[in-house]
Amino acid sequence: MSSGLTEPIPWAFTDEPGILQWTWVTEHFVARISGSEVDDAGTGRRLVRTYNWEICDLIRRSQGVPRLLVDGSSASFDEAELLVREHVGKLYDSRLGYRRFAGPLAFTFTLSTGERVDVSEYIGTRCSVTVLMSDRSERTVTGDLDVAHYKWRLSSPEQVLEILPDHVLRITNRSEVAERATEITRNATYSGVGRIYQEDPRPGCTGRPGFGAGTVDHVGAPRCPLHEVGLPDHLLR
Repeated sequence: MSSGLTEPIPWAFTDEPGILQWTWVTEHFVARISGSEVDDAGTGRRLVRTYNWEICDLIRRSQGVPRLLVDGSSASFDEAELLVREHVGKLYDSRLGYRRFAGPLAFTFTLSTGERVDVSEYIGTRCSVTVLMSDRSERTVTGDLDVAHYKWRLSSPEQVLEILPDHVLRITNRSEVAERATEITRNATYSGVGRIYQEDPRPGCTGRPGFGAGTVDHVGAPRCPLHEVGLPDHLLR
């Protein structure tokens, strides 16, 4: 099946008693999705509860057989196929031509917050990446972003850093100086629009409930002692 943004995978389908299997064999790997059928209480319908998937490497084999690289299970074929696409796009060098099957999934990562982010628009730009450290503190680093398989690389004249996206809290292509300036002049709940903050009104706040759920809008109101302390006057207009 195709996501509409990527090339269809040339699956070879096998239908055997009790199992359905889709196989994709290339010069470099073999990918499989297997769906095990279960009895649907005698209704005669074909029911598959779980689709198991795997990608095995043919370049470096293990004792002569394809080497398992990654595997998992999904509730649907579509979900399993998307995971195959994503991992193929990240596992293999773009010069081998498999990125056309992965599309943006090759550059989509899950951050430590659970957010899924496509970083393709950031590649080649100077980015600010905030990382959650082992002691739960935060560290912000900057550099030109590139993606190397499952890692991000931030390059600067001083160093090249490799970062695991699942340790990342957020990424922007604003400079660290700009990020710090925003933190100084704006409350951490600032939405980035006008005088709207991502928080419900509470005692002492001069704003009123915003149009969006969980926001408070201060347009036309005097300076808010909760959200706008220290803010320059020109930002209150």
